[in-house]
Amino acid sequence: MKTISFLMLFALLAMAVAAPAPSPGDDPTVSFLRYSNNQDLESIQRAIIEQYEQVGGTTQVHAPQVARIVNPQRLRINI
Repeated sequence: MKTISFLMLFALLAMAVAAPAPSPGDDPTVSFLRYSNNQDLESIQRAIIEQYEQVGGTTQVHAPQVARIVNPQRLRINI
């Protein structure tokens, strides 16, 4: 049992040492985009699509959908 535990520990340590270290430039980023009207939004979308097209691949733009506001009292749900 001790031999198996030792081999497992050795294998885990070998995997940890062999794993590539993360590069500082590979961190994900979060951007908050502010726009005041639909024209600003469309220009931002076009700029983002242009950036993705430089990388390559395919782009699909879907029509935005609007969710209706539901009043829970009208549904007789107690929250």
